Amino acid sequence: MSFPKLLCFVFVFLFISCEPKETTSAPLDAHLKIAESLYNSNKQNEAYVYYNKSLDFNLANENNKRASYCLLQMANIEHSESDYIHSEISATRAIALFDEHTSVAYQTNALNVLGQNYTQLSNFEDALKVYHQVLRIDPDELTACITKNNIAYVYSKMGNYQAAIALLSSIENNKVLAQNPLHYARVLHNKGYYLYHVNDTNALSYLLKGLKIREQQQDDSQTVSSYMRLAAFYETSHPEDAYAWAQKAYAAATKASIADDRLEALDLLYKTTTDVTLKNKYYADFFTINDSLNKSRQKAKNQFAKIKFDAEKEVAKRKEYQAKMYLYIILLLCSILLFFLMYRFTLRKNRKKIKETAYLTETRIAKKLHDELANDVHNTIAFAETQDLEQPMNKETLLENLDTIYHRTRNISNENKDIDTGELYLEKLKAMLATYNSSDRNVIVNMDAFNHLKTSKEVKVIVYRVLQELMVNMKKHSHCSLASISIKSNKNSLQINYSDNGIGTDNLLNLKNGLQNAENRILSIHGIINFDTAPGKGFKVKIEIPK
Repeated sequence: MSFPKLLCFVFVFLFISCEPKETTSAPLDAHLKIAESLYNSNKQNEAYVYYNKSLDFNLANENNKRASYCLLQMANIEHSESDYIHSEISATRAIALFDEHTSVAYQTNALNVLGQNYTQLSNFEDALKVYHQVLRIDPDELTACITKNNIAYVYSKMGNYQAAIALLSSIENNKVLAQNPLHYARVLHNKGYYLYHVNDTNALSYLLKGLKIREQQQDDSQTVSSYMRLAAFYETSHPEDAYAWAQKAYAAATKASIADDRLEALDLLYKTTTDVTLKNKYYADFFTINDSLNKSRQKAKNQFAKIKFDAEKEVAKRKEYQAKMYLYIILLLCSILLFFLMYRFTLRKNRKKIKETAYLTETRIAKKLHDELANDVHNTIAFAETQDLEQPMNKETLLENLDTIYHRTRNISNENKDIDTGELYLEKLKAMLATYNSSDRNVIVNMDAFNHLKTSKEVKVIVYRVLQELMVNMKKHSHCSLASISIKSNKNSLQINYSDNGIGTDNLLNLKNGLQNAENRILSIHGIINFDTAPGKGFKVKIEIPK
């Protein structure tokens, strides 16, 4: 079992063991009883449905302690299905319900789930922050040791094996670990693996000590990890021994039904065998299991999203509809106010080209607010005032109108929100472009040669906004079935090429403000932008930005 998943189950166990103290003040509601029964029967995805129903019930009854418990269980299930972003959201919602009376067990569980999600998303600095926050809470001695083991794992992912080894050495002889063999074995195993990475001769001794304890405890989920690390240890020096350990790892992973570990074991078997027939078999088995696992996890993620959506619809009442209408009206007024504040700030701070771009952008937002959002709000208010909302069809119509207003408001907000220019910049840029894919339109993106880490924040913001303008223009005007975007950088410049197979045009002025905004942004940083289009010949844009 992979290290983060194993830690997740460890903290779930510790958390559940503390839970009755928190919830015995009132009988369990019917949904939570079912959820607990399913969870204890290892039917996690089915339990998720009832945890979500129990969450809605307890929120409605202002039982924040019980609601936070449901959220933490949902976060753990989402993490086990590799849905790390939604797991982070659930854990954060749980933390928001904490107060000064919240137990240490609840706090440490929530923070450790956050830390594990951050680690899986390679957000190591935030992971370390939450783990150190756990230690500041002053948890029990065992939880403190487990958390330090977490921190050591993050250090190893950052390549700082010496720090990881030093931290594990500080807890290796802790008496509480001696009383918990599997936790003690995990510390020995991890220390041995980190020693292996720094070529320390003691590595094998630690790995074997950890394995011996795990085999005595007859826990396949942990012994498989020991087998795989020993296979990796011998991979270069003794391939035959490595192959034997990989076989044991695969057998243990299969017995414990741990798909991730089966994949890792198959990879080791493929690397260490010299038999071509076996190589082909391992290769085929790997992709069969991997494809099945990906489909299963995607199905679970879709299921979780649908469960939450359906639950929200069930608890929606007439007063909530009215509250949403007033919320959207307030949001509209705030958006208009924000528009004028942005306008004033931009006039004072930006250069001439930036001013022109901001003005055109703000004008477009104002037009959307007036022509689209304001009209929708007005019509929805009129509908609510004149129609019998007790009628199911009228309720459904009102819900659809509110949903339309929500999505319009969110789209306007997304077009103008702050842009993350850090390590996740490229990932979020690709995600934005991917939203323009549809059943009849394919957007191809090639950014392999784009070194965004060496690109300034100002340029990254402008690249994001320019591509956003081009995609909006494509969606509105091109009628294309295929669009291509490539970005590459070298020592002297950043080059962007866009092309589509749309209808083209003989008059760029027909495309209105969007392309002018893009041109102004590029010129403001002394770049060059050229448009190439003709009726029936698609649309092309070439951009070069000096470094």
